[in-house]
Amino acid sequence: MAESRFFAVAKEAALEAGAILKEHLATDFKIYKKGIVNLVTEVDLKAEKMILDRIRRDFPDHHILSEEKGSYEGEADYRWVIDPLDGTTNYSHRYPAFCVSIGLEHAGKTLLGVVYNPISQEMF
Repeated sequence: MAESRFFAVAKEAALEAGAILKEHLATDFKIYKKGIVNLVTEVDLKAEKMILDRIRRDFPDHHILSEEKGSYEGEADYRWVIDPLDGTTNYSHRYPAFCVSIGLEHAGKTLLGVVYNPISQEMF
């Protein structure tokens, strides 16, 4: 029963984050350098915040590892792994090949993964 709740939250968060990405794709968003070759956009950060807020609201004791904001410690043996904009370079160039990636582990074992492409509206 808990696994279906985890999947529902991951799916809903991916859909919401995807809507944010799609909405801002044609706008003049800010792009920052993260290291020598990696990029991060303000849209990455906005989508990530939405996902983090959702997971923290529903599962406040879970660990979270997020690409942009790093790690949040929790008491539970669950860890969410988030890339709010997988394909930032493509997105930065307005190339519509990117996705939202959300995974969940329990005690080091993968429980689920959701990958959502907001352009094609495909979810895996």
